[in-house]
Amino acid sequence: MATSSSSTARIPYRPATVLPKGIPPLNLFRMWAHSPSTLPHVLSLGTACFRDTSLSPYQRGLICLLNANRVKCEYQWKQHVPVAKAAGVSDAQIAALAAADISGSLWSQEDKALLRFLDAVIEGPEVSEPVFERARGFFSDQVLVEVVTIQVRSFFIAYLSPPRRISAYRLTR
Repeated sequence: MATSSSSTARIPYRPATVLPKGIPPLNLFRMWAHSPSTLPHVLSLGTACFRDTSLSPYQRGLICLLNANRVKCEYQWKQHVPVAKAAGVSDAQIAALAAADISGSLWSQEDKALLRFLDAVIEGPEVSEPVFERARGFFSDQVLVEVVTIQVRSFFIAYLSPPRRISAYRLTR
C-alpha cells in the first residue's frame, strides 16, 4: 500500500472521552465523533460485520485486505493486516492480496471463489453469472450478503479516511 502524503488530520480528532463507553479510542472513531448522530450506527454496523456474521475470521481477513488494497485505503490496510495474520492469513497471502493476486496457487478453491466474488462486487455493481454461481457453490446467500455488507462498510470508510488524513492504528486518549 502506498503511504499517504501527509499525516496531519484535516478534521481534528475529538477527545476519546466523548466516545461511548467501551469503544477503543481509534482515530477513525474520534474523527467520526464529530457526527454524534451517525457514530452509534457506524459502530453497530462494524460490530455486526466483525462479530456477528457467519464468515470466519480468516475469511473476514481476506475480505478486508483485498478491499483495502482495491480501494487504496492505507488506514484499513494497516488496521487489518495484524488482525488477518492472527486469523491465519499468511504473509505470502498478504503479499498476494497487496498485489491483487487472487487466482494464484496460495488460494484454495473456496478462497478463490470468495475473492473473485468480492473483486466483482468492488468492480460492480453487477456481478457476472459465472462468478456469482461459483461463489454460490461454496457459500450461502447469507454469506454473500455479508460479504457485500462488509465491502460497502469498508468502501465507506475508505472514502472517509484519506480526505481527512486519519492516521492509522494510533490509540490515543
